[in-house]
Amino acid sequence: ESIFLCNPTEPESAMRVLIFILIGLLSGALLTSMLMKKLGQGSEFPKGVMAVQAHHFGALSKLAKDNRCTGGEIQPHLISMRILAGDIEPAFQSLGDSDPQFVRYAADLRRVLDLQLAKGIGNCADLATSVSSIKQACENCHRDYK
Repeated sequence: ESIFLCNPTEPESAMRVLIFILIGLLSGALLTSMLMKKLGQGSEFPKGVMAVQAHHFGALSKLAKDNRCTGGEIQPHLISMRILAGDIEPAFQSLGDSDPQFVRYAADLRRVLDLQLAKGIGNCADLATSVSSIKQACENCHRDYK
């Protein structure tokens, strides 16, 4: 008696073995494809940091456009952007750990935001200058890393 569940010399048994091998190969290929796709996605943290920064920058731009330039409306957005600017290197950890230019760009953004917060923006001319400075700091980095 054979220790195999089927006798490989019989045509039906050989076909079963072939079918099981094909099922195993297809399953392996499918699972490998799914795993590679998941690993390629990475973390949502960097996208989240940039999306929230963009929201606050857009809100500041809209305030300037709508001539709503009071400190009470401006400060919360600047504060939120400054807090998030502290998360740039952790969000883009591989760049933050290995690229001094990236770290300089992030520090420049924090410096610009600190300056704007220290000035205490309360009029539209200052807000327009602030938006321009923040935009330039963002564009410097995005030009090289986006």
